[in-house]
Amino acid sequence: MQTPESEKTQPQITQSVNGNWYLVSVRAKKRDFFLKYLKLAITQNKLQDLIVAIEIPQASVYEDFVLLNLSNFKAARSELQKIENFQSIERQPLNPEQVSRMLGMV
Repeated sequence: MQTPESEKTQPQITQSVNGNWYLVSVRAKKRDFFLKYLKLAITQNKLQDLIVAIEIPQASVYEDFVLLNLSNFKAARSELQKIENFQSIERQPLNPEQVSRMLGMV
């Protein structure tokens, strides 16, 4: 008995976006600068365990947003507020389907 195609692809999408993904908004047209400062802060402050992954949404409507996979929201928010061009972070993590859609994986 074969598994339907929709069930075969679902675990791959979920695997690649597992974790707690949060939507971060940055100042208009400043995403590249924010990412530069974020990567610098991660290196200098050894935040690799706190900020697990960084993704850039594909659609142009998300041009002032970044997706972050965080291990601890409260600690990460405190660090993010110190980074130039940061504006806000959504309090609730996104579900895997939302993350997949924003990354153009669906």
